[in-house]
Amino acid sequence: MAIEKIQSASEVLAAFMGEQAQDESLDQATIAVIAGLRGDDKLTRTNLLRKLDEARKAALKEGGRQRESRS
Repeated sequence: MAIEKIQSASEVLAAFMGEQAQDESLDQATIAVIAGLRGDDKLTRTNLLRKLDEARKAALKEGGRQRESRS
């Protein structure tokens, strides 16, 4: 019987985040928010939802600025 190393949750999450960071079809600001919270050891549901809401509002605000500059 072969012995396989079972990865820890931290290792699995690190590998997953690395893969997501390479995926250009994903919103990189979202990936950065998640990676930042994880790096600060503050990756909780509440913190994640708060940061994603802030990123969404910033993107909407920036989108409005771009439309105004085209007018």
